[in-house]
Amino acid sequence: MVNFMKKWQVLFLAVVFILGLTLAGCSQKQLQSKPGTTAVYKATDIRGKELSFSKKPQHIVCTYVFADEILLDLVSHDRIAGLDRWVHDPELSSAVKEARDVKTIVENNTESILKVKPDLVLLPPYVKPEMIDSLEEVGLKVFVYKDSRRLHEIPNMIRSIASAVGETSRGEELVATLNKDLDAVKKMKKPGNPEEKALMFMRFGAFGGKGTIYNDVLTELGFNDCYNTVRKETVTGQNLKGILSKEEVVKANPDVFLMALWTQGGAYDDSKMQLQEMYSDPAFATVNAVKNKRAYIFPQRLVNSLSHHAGKNLIELAELLK
Repeated sequence: MVNFMKKWQVLFLAVVFILGLTLAGCSQKQLQSKPGTTAVYKATDIRGKELSFSKKPQHIVCTYVFADEILLDLVSHDRIAGLDRWVHDPELSSAVKEARDVKTIVENNTESILKVKPDLVLLPPYVKPEMIDSLEEVGLKVFVYKDSRRLHEIPNMIRSIASAVGETSRGEELVATLNKDLDAVKKMKKPGNPEEKALMFMRFGAFGGKGTIYNDVLTELGFNDCYNTVRKETVTGQNLKGILSKEEVVKANPDVFLMALWTQGGAYDDSKMQLQEMYSDPAFATVNAVKNKRAYIFPQRLVNSLSHHAGKNLIELAELLK
């Protein structure tokens, strides 16, 4: 019964949205059907779908924190209709200050997006196809941008989003800033060295290995990510099956714990509590990082930023670890 009512609620909002567009005379289909209408620019998303724009979108919705960070520096904020809630979380977001004047929070679901009547919806590739279909069925422009999971993939994500909002030149400026910061990281004196084994701890446990941004970060900082000494497979994204067990952490025997703090709005213990539990657990007594009390706690935004802020965040983290 609840699901039935929710479907009718979404359908009602969709009908209201369509009527609003029709009455305002601003339906994209209407614009394209007018004789002599010429697209100002076109953008092709990760699906291979080409979108034509008769003008730059002025009411953009984005529902992923790192894409939000990029969008905030691509367009004037009066062109943003709503952003993901986590862009306002200082433990995760690198754009809390920039996002202060964008008050509207949009959840990653059809109903929430329809409420703000956007003229462009930016979505990551992991969104369910049914959600994309439902948004496009009511006439919304949906652009599925190139996602990034690694440091070297961030420029493509920036360029993809920039192409959709009609700001390719500004996108190249953000890419140049990122590359400049990453070059600065490479020239810095590293806080670690290749002989030092390190493990990255997230709110749900030890995570990393080849194929993850956490491995990228440890490598850039000069540490030896010892994740793959006990887990041989390559992990992508944030697959929780990739979390090391207590026995695997002991076997990896890291010299340093790097603790990325994000409680996810209080859903998880903070890193200080997590660390104290490990320090007091007899099972970890033989681990070098525990014996020598070598652990660093810092906001998670410093190690998993997937926007143009990643370079400056690495510089901040490198300075913190010295």
